[in-house]
Amino acid sequence: MSDSPERRKAERLQQRADQLNKTAEQQSQRAFDAYGRFAGGQPLLTGHHSYRSARRAKNRANAASDRAIDTFKAAQQATRDAKWATAKADAKDAITAVTSTRTRPWEPADFQVGDIVTVRVFETSTSTYRVKRVNKKTLTLDGGGGGWDDPKREYDRVLSRTRNGVTITNPADGDTA
Repeated sequence: MSDSPERRKAERLQQRADQLNKTAEQQSQRAFDAYGRFAGGQPLLTGHHSYRSARRAKNRANAASDRAIDTFKAAQQATRDAKWATAKADAKDAITAVTSTRTRPWEPADFQVGDIVTVRVFETSTSTYRVKRVNKKTLTLDGGGGGWDDPKREYDRVLSRTRNGVTITNPADGDTA
């Protein structure tokens, strides 16, 4: 694992998520404690001398519970953000590991119809396709739907090419094959 800006961001987001989870737990316990006066199931007695203080205590307990719920929801969102940032950092590290060894970029002469290529699809995922057509700026890939869903990918998105059972990640390695 590298110490990239993406990795540091993921770690910061995870620390924030952990802190929010801890705060949510504390607030939940305070809300639970605030409802202690009502633990026996005693209803608020309208007109009784204790009604006003009981109503204030109930409102404070409700507000504490609402704060705990809001903090818990924020902690859940922060956890999702941290997981996404970690996935992005992992994908970037994996892609960097593959692309950093390249001595030149991929170009149309490196591909033939029928080659199998692994390409970056989104920030955190890759897919493998068979090359259907080699174009000037892109590869047309076989999407499996008879032509209507054939994706095109730019050459800078290609991570590897397999031909005759041999996989290469550096286009210069294919110059001798």
